[in-house]
Amino acid sequence: LSQTAPLIKRQEGAVAYADFEGEVTGRFTWTNIPEEKCRVTGQFNTGLNSPDIEDYELFIEDDDGKVIQNLTEEFRREVTINPPDGSAFQVDYPSMTAGEIVGDNLVLKFKESKIGEAKIKSV
Repeated sequence: LSQTAPLIKRQEGAVAYADFEGEVTGRFTWTNIPEEKCRVTGQFNTGLNSPDIEDYELFIEDDDGKVIQNLTEEFRREVTINPPDGSAFQVDYPSMTAGEIVGDNLVLKFKESKIGEAKIKSV
């Protein structure tokens, strides 16, 4: 067997992930896709105890607590909660790349109280 096309290796910083552990569990991933977009996919498996999606906020913040990207609007539009978990989330964002957010934190708030936080890491 011979390869007819050159192997294109994944670009560094093209994929990132955040694992929630503790009361809130789940995983979110960021994947750079064509047209300079970043696809965010994820799901919470435990910790969503209220069925009202309006009770939750989801955002990316830096280590100083500054909000880098607010994902709340899309999260509320895309996710249905069936306590203690939520449906899968997938949204394409033109305003971020996976590499830019590595080292930041994905934060989940319930009625303005932080209930989950996960460090965003590179694959």
